[in-house]
Order: sequence, then structure tokens, then C-alpha cells
Amino acid sequence: MHIPYAHSVPVAASILGIKTSKTYELIAEGKIRAKKIGSRTVVLDESLREYLASQPDAHVTYTKP
Repeated sequence: MHIPYAHSVPVAASILGIKTSKTYELIAEGKIRAKKIGSRTVVLDESLREYLASQPDAHVTYTKP
């Protein structure tokens, strides 16, 4: 399976399951690394993986109906 080295901001947002505007916010805060290629902003796949790894584990409680 081929995983791209970098993603457009909308694709990165989709990967994270968040809005594009929130992705730009994370980039501005330095929490996700991005590069400029001409006028395009691309998000490094490695940076997405690092960001996800830095997030706390989810603790879900499920009550069977």
C-alpha cells in the first residue's frame, strides 16, 4: 500500500477527522508541520502520525443495552 509523503490540507483534515479550519489552526500553532510547494500548503504524513501519537488515549465506557 502506497502512503503519500504529504497531503493537501483538506485531505489531512479528513485523515484526522476534523475540519479544514481546525487543521490550519494546528499548523499555525506548530502542532502539525506543513510545507509550501508553490502556492499549495501540504501537510507531512509523518507529522500527522506524530500528532496523533501525541494525543491521549480514548477511554470509552460502553453499557450493553
